[in-house]
Amino acid sequence: MRIAVLANLKKDVPFDIEHPPDHDYWDDLDDPRTVRAVVRALRRKGHEAKYIAPRLNVIRRLLAYQPDLCFNFCEGHFGVSREAQIPAILDMLRLPYTGSGVLGMSLSHNKYMAKKVFHWVGLPTPDFMVVNSPDEIPNVEIDFPLFVKPTHEGTSIGINENALVQNYDCLVRQVKWAWNEVKAPILIEKYIEGREFTVSIMGDRVLPIIEIVSPTGYYSHGQKEDENSPVYRICPAKLSPEKRAEIEKTALGAMCALELQDFCRMDLRMDAEENIYILEVNPLPLLFPDPLQASYVFSSKVAGMTYTQMINNLIEVSAKRLGLKM
Repeated sequence: MRIAVLANLKKDVPFDIEHPPDHDYWDDLDDPRTVRAVVRALRRKGHEAKYIAPRLNVIRRLLAYQPDLCFNFCEGHFGVSREAQIPAILDMLRLPYTGSGVLGMSLSHNKYMAKKVFHWVGLPTPDFMVVNSPDEIPNVEIDFPLFVKPTHEGTSIGINENALVQNYDCLVRQVKWAWNEVKAPILIEKYIEGREFTVSIMGDRVLPIIEIVSPTGYYSHGQKEDENSPVYRICPAKLSPEKRAEIEKTALGAMCALELQDFCRMDLRMDAEENIYILEVNPLPLLFPDPLQASYVFSSKVAGMTYTQMINNLIEVSAKRLGLKM
């Protein structure tokens, strides 16, 4: 197959006064090593693969290349629709692509809307509310402690060591801090004391579950970006067969509810009574070729896959869904 690889690289960030190249805002974007690893993995399987940077000339370049399939893991640059922008373009060009479409990308990128969907379909998620202005923080009807995070960010952007709040005064300070970081709505949710898990899905297969162990009880942006962070992961997580099955069922239900396709990764927590709660879903998990840094790659490795096998398995999952011949 002729495959176009689409990804936003940190080295190609556009000029923006509010967000210089070294700003945390761009931490969702990919490392060139990820693109090189994906292209290499595809070529090893016999595919013709080429990286096409999703700049303003991306339509012309895609039409010139005429790919059989696009391997999309573009995060986008601006706007709440940024993860859905390339899928929208590919839909317009009638070019098939891996992963989720416009609706799935939009729902999952907006954590508030995703949680409303979970609530609507009966999936367990912590109680929540949203603040649309730092100057209008309403009285909270959810019991403390609470957790504060941006509605539209990934990579724990806008989450620091003060994200867990115990009272209203701390809540106000944290909401204002988070707002200043992202200039966007802030999600407030009930903090679930207990164990945290990250679950990766490939097609309809749940990969080995990872437990995230953090001294703070949660994963902050600083911890994710710090190579010497005290946070560590256990895979496969130590769970009873019954609880593992429950987590897998919940994760697959969340993927279906948000209309996600092919692959995703999600965060869940389990309280002292072993109740499971979905926190959020990432339709574009990090594919950096180091299992110590990328949870999706870590789970795939524990499942017995090499990086090359993982990438090509994703291609096969997408091709089957799309009815493409390999």
